[in-house]
Amino acid sequence: MPHQFDKHNTKLTGLMLFCSLLAGISSLTNPAGAAETISAKTDTLIKQGIILSIEQSYADAEAIFVAMKRHAPESPAGYFFHAAVLQTRMMDVERYDQEKRFLALVDKTIRLARKQIKKDKRDAWAHFFLGGGYGYLAFYQAKQKKYWNAFQNAQKSVGALEKAVKIDSTLYDDYLGIGSYKYYRSKLSRHLSWLPFVKDERAEGIAMIKLAMTKSRYSRYSAVNGVSWIFVDEARYDEGLQLVESVLADFPDSRVFLWCAAKITKKMQRWQEAADYYERILQSFEQQGILSPYNELTCRKNLTMLYRRLEEVEKAEAECAKVSAILADKEIQKKYPQALKEIQQNCAHGSAELAGAE
Repeated sequence: MPHQFDKHNTKLTGLMLFCSLLAGISSLTNPAGAAETISAKTDTLIKQGIILSIEQSYADAEAIFVAMKRHAPESPAGYFFHAAVLQTRMMDVERYDQEKRFLALVDKTIRLARKQIKKDKRDAWAHFFLGGGYGYLAFYQAKQKKYWNAFQNAQKSVGALEKAVKIDSTLYDDYLGIGSYKYYRSKLSRHLSWLPFVKDERAEGIAMIKLAMTKSRYSRYSAVNGVSWIFVDEARYDEGLQLVESVLADFPDSRVFLWCAAKITKKMQRWQEAADYYERILQSFEQQGILSPYNELTCRKNLTMLYRRLEEVEKAEAECAKVSAILADKEIQKKYPQALKEIQQNCAHGSAELAGAE
């Protein structure tokens, strides 16, 4: 599957989607129109699953939500959160070997949510899960470059989330998903001619995400991540870095936030800090034995540039050599042509050799 060779673009879409899906969690604790609320024990398990995902303990997070499916097979909750963990893990490690399981979980979430809505149209949390399922489907289709289908399902997603808000406007976690949609729809409408005209709702979208960040029960970390990436787009780097660093104080090894910190400090031309963040990301993958070519190329490409800025020639050349070694594989060259182009431009010693390998 083709990639744009920039961790910002690749991670951003997926993480914003993950944020919108997590937005549904809060409705479980007080679902409008529902006969019962979730137990304190299950509420604690949901929180644990979210934290485990942030910490990249994916197997443990999966185990929690598999147990939820087993305990309540007719509820979309366990399928919803299980899909969230799979998607986050696949994007983190850049291995999409769980897509069939992921799509099956999404389909189950949508079907069960619809079934609950048929029983009670004012079941707010069922609307949340329906919106989350459509949101994941939209993201998958966008990855496949089926943009029109993705756009249609994204509209279904936000429509379901907005119905839930109409039922209960105090579900502040939900504003994260709606706000994200408003911001990115406004942004994309300027570049995609086939999108219908929409007014600029970026400011409103940011405000809604920030509301979720301050008032939501479960989505604070997701909202911090989401709005921090938006601040990168808006060149509001100081605000973004302050938010990301506040979370890294609690989760210093979370790659979700390390990627964002690396991007922001690079944009701020704080070269040494950016290099340190990319080194931390590399070390994290290496320690777990899950360093993919894409993640390694992304880090080392940036480190090459950063060490040149810092006038650390030997380190820059060492990174060039490592990137060149990875790109010596013709299959990887074909898969990541932008990386090949950039390394040819930036690594004088390796460019002639790589040119001959094409």
